[in-house]
Amino acid sequence: MKKILLAFAVAFTAPAASAQQDFDWTSVEIKSTHVAGSVHMIEGRGGNIGISAGPDGVFMIDDQFAPLTDRLIAKIREISDGEIRFLVNTHVHGDHTGGNENLGRAGVMIFAQDNVRKRMAEGIRGGPPAPEDALPLVTYSDTATFHLNGEDVTAFRVPPAHTDGDTFIHFKGANVLHLGDVFRTTSYPVIDTGNGGTFAGVIAATEIAIEIAGPETKIIPGHGFLTDKSMLITVRDMLVDIRDRVQVLIDDGKSLEEVIAARPTAVYDERWDQGGMGIERFLGVIYAELKGE
Repeated sequence: MKKILLAFAVAFTAPAASAQQDFDWTSVEIKSTHVAGSVHMIEGRGGNIGISAGPDGVFMIDDQFAPLTDRLIAKIREISDGEIRFLVNTHVHGDHTGGNENLGRAGVMIFAQDNVRKRMAEGIRGGPPAPEDALPLVTYSDTATFHLNGEDVTAFRVPPAHTDGDTFIHFKGANVLHLGDVFRTTSYPVIDTGNGGTFAGVIAATEIAIEIAGPETKIIPGHGFLTDKSMLITVRDMLVDIRDRVQVLIDDGKSLEEVIAARPTAVYDERWDQGGMGIERFLGVIYAELKGE
């Protein structure tokens, strides 16, 4: 089990600078989708970006990777020529915070939950501390509310799930939720235990989103396609079922290797085993958590 969790930790180290330099960033397709009201979703390489654009300027959620900043701004300019005023990071990972330094230097005010700044300032997984301009300028322990473009936009902390610095953003007027990487439509949840993530927190945070969402609420996931409350419920039910299946195996005295061999996720794998953290690491996190290890 330790080998599995160590491999998971290594997988979450920041991409090497050389790897980013070798990648052809001009090949990335940047596209935008109008979600509702003033809210749009921008896709490229990395986490889905949310924006609110209107007479008070642009409010932005996440910023993908530094080499894409100019192209992302160009895409935003197709929607609005207003000033990009505020940026909220949903969590610490570089595919959501990689453009922070560029935007911070341009005068955009960056917000995040307290643990995001703390982990960036210390350096993630032994990496160097983030540059000063990349660090969130304003942090919050629970909630921050923005009032612009006719919207009350609330950014709020959820239980440690994908990481211990996860934020959901609720556009109340437009009836849109941006859930960061706590929720994705592309694979099983990715749980970064090295940055404080927990499987129980993923379920608890998903429950919070279900409680807030209505039948017409649009859901922007951290990765994947725009969706709705029914998908939240589907994922929540799946996670609870997998948890219960693993618990039965633990109660029967099964080792992690035996749990993996029993394939408690089998009925879901065709749809959800799409290259997230991998089934073995996923089950390793659940097993360790349920065992209290």
